[in-house]
Amino acid sequence: MSQTASQPKSRTEKLRDFIRAKVPEQHLDQFLALMEGRATGMEGWEDKYCRFPVSIQHFIDSPYYLDKAGTVYPVVMDELVKMNSGSYVEVVLTGGIGAAKTTAAIYTQAYQLYLLSCLKNPHELFGLDPSSEILLIFQNINAKLAKGVDYQRFRHMIETSKYFKERFPFNRDLESKMVFPNRIEVVPVAGTETAAIGQNVIGGIIDELNYMAVIEHSKMNVDQGTYDQAVQLYNSIARRRKSRFMTNGQMPGILCLVSSKRYPGEFTDRKIEEAKSDPTIYVYDKRVWEVKPEGTYSGERFSVFIGDEHRKPRMLKPEEMVDPKDRAMVDSIPVEFKSEFETDIINALREIAGHSTLAKHPFFTNLESVSGSMGKVQSIFSREDVDFVETQLQVFKKRFFKPEIPRFAHVDLALTSDSVGLVIGCCTGFTSIKRGSATGESPVIETLPKIRIDGVLEIKPPKGGEILFYKMRNVFYVLRELGLNLKWVTFDSFQSTDSMQMMRQKGFLTGYCSMDTSALPYDVLKTAIYDGRVEMPLHHRLLREIGSLEKDPKKGKIDHPPRGSKDCADALAGVVYGLTMRREIWAAHSVPIMQIPASIKAQAVQEDKSKNSVANSEQHGK
Repeated sequence: MSQTASQPKSRTEKLRDFIRAKVPEQHLDQFLALMEGRATGMEGWEDKYCRFPVSIQHFIDSPYYLDKAGTVYPVVMDELVKMNSGSYVEVVLTGGIGAAKTTAAIYTQAYQLYLLSCLKNPHELFGLDPSSEILLIFQNINAKLAKGVDYQRFRHMIETSKYFKERFPFNRDLESKMVFPNRIEVVPVAGTETAAIGQNVIGGIIDELNYMAVIEHSKMNVDQGTYDQAVQLYNSIARRRKSRFMTNGQMPGILCLVSSKRYPGEFTDRKIEEAKSDPTIYVYDKRVWEVKPEGTYSGERFSVFIGDEHRKPRMLKPEEMVDPKDRAMVDSIPVEFKSEFETDIINALREIAGHSTLAKHPFFTNLESVSGSMGKVQSIFSREDVDFVETQLQVFKKRFFKPEIPRFAHVDLALTSDSVGLVIGCCTGFTSIKRGSATGESPVIETLPKIRIDGVLEIKPPKGGEILFYKMRNVFYVLRELGLNLKWVTFDSFQSTDSMQMMRQKGFLTGYCSMDTSALPYDVLKTAIYDGRVEMPLHHRLLREIGSLEKDPKKGKIDHPPRGSKDCADALAGVVYGLTMRREIWAAHSVPIMQIPASIKAQAVQEDKSKNSVANSEQHGK
């Protein structure tokens, strides 16, 4: 039976009429359920809130709050709803440029500020001293960046909000921070772990995490190990949040961790991996074409092979087929970005496609030659790494190749938490290499050594301890006792004086040779590998290190990316360079002096005059 005008309205209808002007339509059912005792998780809300919070979508869209209806892409809005659902305490925002990662972080913090404004007494709720502050922070590499675009954009958003003008205003006379009622503050802070020391940080944004400083052997660490600014900042804020706000396993607020990608294994990569086992971490990893509305791009695509430790990235031809096992390393990119990939594929992979890449300015561009030189011989060592405490090493005598041939070893020593790289090898003969001529003249024929690497070893520090250098020296003593003709051993550090002296007393020819003072050893290594003159065992860390080596275009120095390493790569370069420069080796293989390349002869003369010369070290006892 239909209701007539004379029939009285039901209680529900009266409630709807009463709150219709106060509450958005989408929240009517929630309010009614709350008032009738049918809501779950919000019982007693009137004791906690001075006003019932609206949803984040209503907060962003409504003219009364942020008045941004239609400016947030639907995909981004869906992500914002999920990350602000109350299930997450940290959000990792990464991916390509233009994917709204900073926008999502700023809207998230604006909504978290709004939620704080709805509380009657946040200090009492969180068990804090009423005179203390509750902080939302904006943190970056340094103070200037922290006070820059993100904070100013956030401040303008709040300044123009009718809600924050009428219901929760801040002191606009202060430029350095935003001070709201209930001692709630929004503050840009410097990129140091002490910037917010002693303060109640409930959440905020830490931006550009993958671009922060990573300093080896830093005095900023007690043990002079590696100082990682991103890790230090995160740990400092995360500890502060837990100590102040963790209650019954629940944490209010959200910490947004924002950065584009650079190298594999950087901060955001590690947090994404952590999120797989931590349900309180939300990951926002998007590219611009994944967030912009349908129809923004033509729909035409081209394919890019991302690359790995063995192979460099490249654009695929339209008809090119990829091995099924490599399909996960192929990305489909809108054709509108094709020119960027043709100009600089490494940078485009990072900034546009949102992929971490091994090296921005790779020193070894022909990774196929590198991987092709590996696995051709069996290592004389039983394993690729050892710490001599939890893991032990065996040497396989049966794998010695012509043990009477003189061996050359190089050790890349380490401090504290770093690993030691140890490589040993020999010259098995010489070969003729035809070099092209840029002038069109007859090709140049160079006679150069062929090098066999017997073994590559990473010596790790044991857990909670330091590397046992005497164990490293014992490796050489055992090799000699087993009949291997180990003659020369060079070290990369002047701090290796003790090891050099001890080994000299045992009859080894020792010396100092650094891979950091000149790019020449790496130039010699690269030429030898590209020529196909090096064969070595497969060593996964070494392969990864070589693929990630970068050449500083300004300093000409060969280095590894932040948080990367080149211990084993340095040791390999030391051996190949050392064997190439030993005059005794050229003489032993009866190579006429006129066949020695001029560049090698000139460098050999320089070596004789240098402190880096093994012979010079022997003569003066250094």
